[in-house]
Amino acid sequence: MKRLALLLLAGALLAGCGGSGRLSKSDYEARLQTDGKSVQSSVTALTKTPTTSLTAFATKIDTAEASVKKAADDLASLKPPSDAATDNVAIVAALRRIQTGLEQVKKDPLSAQKIVAAIESSSQLKAAEKATADLKQKGYKVGVIGAP
Repeated sequence: MKRLALLLLAGALLAGCGGSGRLSKSDYEARLQTDGKSVQSSVTALTKTPTTSLTAFATKIDTAEASVKKAADDLASLKPPSDAATDNVAIVAALRRIQTGLEQVKKDPLSAQKIVAAIESSSQLKAAEKATADLKQKGYKVGVIGAP
């Protein structure tokens, strides 16, 4: 019985140590696509249906911000394939910039258009556009995260 417990403990420890290697190309693509869809859906919800109250607007902003943060945190935690590592850093930086912008919109909803324009022209977003183009050129299927 002790031996079985030790084997189970050793197995659990080894399983916890897994993930130190790089993701395969297909696993990385899947994460990019999943995170991209999640962000797209929550950000689209901001503009798709009009909001009649500041409370409802703040709730939508919170949802979008949480989705963007989750995607950024997820992608930042990955070890993508070597040829995607630099591109991944750029994508994460753009997501963080979007997250910051959403925080600003929540604090100052009247400046939303100005804030969105600043995000769209930010160096982080431009770098992410180049990164997704680079990934596509390398044969990666990036999904909506690479959409213009």
